[in-house]
Amino acid sequence: MAMQRSSFSFSLCLYIYICMYIVFVWVFIRFHSFIFWFFFSGCVYIIVILLLLLLLCICSMRSVMQVWRCSVRNVLTAALCMQSRMRTGGGPGDRRIRTDWYRCYPSLMEERERDMYHCYYPYLFDHGDKMSLYPKIPDNPRMWQPEQLQTTYDAIREDKYDAFIRLREKFPELYQDTRAWDNPPPFGEFNMFYSVRFGMVGVKAFTCKDYDELGNQFDCTAFWFPDNQIVRHSTRNGDVGTDRVYVGAMNVPVEFHKPHVAAFYKAAGVPVKHVCAGFPITPDAYAPVGTKLDVRHFKPGQEVTITFQNTDYGFRGVMFRHGFDGGYVWLGDSKWQRRPGCMGTEGQKRIYPGHRMAGQTGASAETYQGVPVWRIDYKNALIYLPTLIDADVGTYVKFSDTINTKGYTLWNEHRGLPAFPTFIPSEEEDLSKLSTDECQLMSPPLYMYFRDEFAASQLVSQADVEDAKSARPTTAAPKKKVYDMKKYFEARKKYRQNLQKARKVKLMSLRTRAHEKQEEARRAKILKYKRVK
Repeated sequence: MAMQRSSFSFSLCLYIYICMYIVFVWVFIRFHSFIFWFFFSGCVYIIVILLLLLLLCICSMRSVMQVWRCSVRNVLTAALCMQSRMRTGGGPGDRRIRTDWYRCYPSLMEERERDMYHCYYPYLFDHGDKMSLYPKIPDNPRMWQPEQLQTTYDAIREDKYDAFIRLREKFPELYQDTRAWDNPPPFGEFNMFYSVRFGMVGVKAFTCKDYDELGNQFDCTAFWFPDNQIVRHSTRNGDVGTDRVYVGAMNVPVEFHKPHVAAFYKAAGVPVKHVCAGFPITPDAYAPVGTKLDVRHFKPGQEVTITFQNTDYGFRGVMFRHGFDGGYVWLGDSKWQRRPGCMGTEGQKRIYPGHRMAGQTGASAETYQGVPVWRIDYKNALIYLPTLIDADVGTYVKFSDTINTKGYTLWNEHRGLPAFPTFIPSEEEDLSKLSTDECQLMSPPLYMYFRDEFAASQLVSQADVEDAKSARPTTAAPKKKVYDMKKYFEARKKYRQNLQKARKVKLMSLRTRAHEKQEEARRAKILKYKRVK
């Protein structure tokens, strides 16, 4: 900017000097005076020098004023910024102790916030004659909503019910379970749409292989149910859905537990148990405290849900825990074989939650749903499930009825009804007089065919073989055509030549075709005038 100003002042002085020189030349030519020439030229030089000095002073003063003005503005801006920064706080240059003194004072409550949700003290509802902690609910339910809305809802419900009744009459086999809605059982009897039973607590005993009558092999796990007994009932303020029954298992000496735990079992009037587990139930499924449970509480063929703690593997690396591939064995660093590798992407400031890393493996609660009961040995209190679980021998397992069974109820008239609320053996039963083979309850076959072969509908039966043998062809097989290979190769060669010619003609452009015509005319002319010997 200063360079532009100096060049402008120099050009201005030069312009003034040239103008004055032109005036001097005109005066000299007009008056022919040498003295005037000398005097005028000296005056011109002095005036030009003075003008140059004046312009330089003006330019320098302007630049000094601008610099001073900018510096003052910068100082004021910096002071204001520093003042605002120190007032707001929270920046990296703020060294003050952070005191949230304004949090000590209550915020101003608006009138629209004076309701039961913002009230500090218990909110009191006006019931007319008294104040209550609960809102006043009208006795007539139709006062809860506008009458038109209630009527609409009633009409929708009636239409849906009519459509359901018509569908049930048209497709009785699809809606056979809903017949129980017409005559629901009284409270205390099992209701397939309502009742939920408690379960039992077992111990993983051993694994074995078992076979069904078709020869299918199952890897079974046997669970032992020692000394199962109801030890406690529980409900939370009588609320709906909070009923629980606690079942204890495995009698232990009184000294096994701490005194307050042993006192709990003593107050319940049951032997001291090793473990105790709670099961949510419906109010119609209560059984008295002290009731001994039998493994026939479950039925063979039904589905159960089991919950257990899986095997504790301790702190394991990413290859064991997540199945990582690891690094090279014979290439590169020898300490890279079981390492995790990349921890994130470039520019990532932290490890995001959920990143798979080494850590505690196992010892977590695991649940299997819908496992069928394969066999029940009620003399030795064993239940066999056709599955393998990742748990140590001696692990306690919670057994309960499966609720979700792919759209149909677990218990119905066709699959049978359970022992409700639990199985009570007869007083005349003496299991010591029965052999183990006599105390086995087997499930219906889980497969309808031998799994090592195809299904029966896909197998080739002996009748199919006989039908294939007895079948006679109705028409004679056509004679095989004999080819003359020489004729075949000649025809193929001729066909290929014609194809090549046709391709040439097709791909020739207009100029090429004209050239060909000229060549043909030239050959014909030569043949015409050719001398015949």
